[in-house]
Amino acid sequence: MKSLKTLRLAVPMGLTALMLTVAGSMSTASATTYWTYRNDYEGNCLVSSTVSDSVWSDSCNDSLATRNWYWGASSYTRNYDGVVFRRLVSKANGDCLTTDAKTDVNAVWTSPCGNAPGQWWSGDGDHLECDTGLNGVFLRTSANGDSVYTTPYLYQSGIEPQRWVWWGAHS
Repeated sequence: MKSLKTLRLAVPMGLTALMLTVAGSMSTASATTYWTYRNDYEGNCLVSSTVSDSVWSDSCNDSLATRNWYWGASSYTRNYDGVVFRRLVSKANGDCLTTDAKTDVNAVWTSPCGNAPGQWWSGDGDHLECDTGLNGVFLRTSANGDSVYTTPYLYQSGIEPQRWVWWGAHS
């Protein structure tokens, strides 16, 4: 009788442990989520080079790694509005999307992820905002080709508002 009691306790506990082990091994929690960002104005995607620090917008008609980005693990929350910023990392080269806030039209490139102030991005809503430490600037496309820049959003000066809109989709 005692062994039957032990068996009734051991079997369910063993099955539970087995199911937890199987579920844990099939979990995708540790898998990286890759994002593609499509510009609302021209329908092109944010692209980075595999061999240089160049970043531009180009067609979205394939699934090349140059069009894939992922959010780094480090983050911080901006005090005055609660927006969370992370590094946006290119799958193509492993470097972070980078900009500066030197002018009203700032270059965008990739560089090794580190403590550069121009590497903290937020994808909240339908914009890509970079907190450079001085002010926030927003990624936009250019009216003359496939270039991308960051510009303070308040500085629109004839620039179509859709150039600042980026729709993110993940895989």
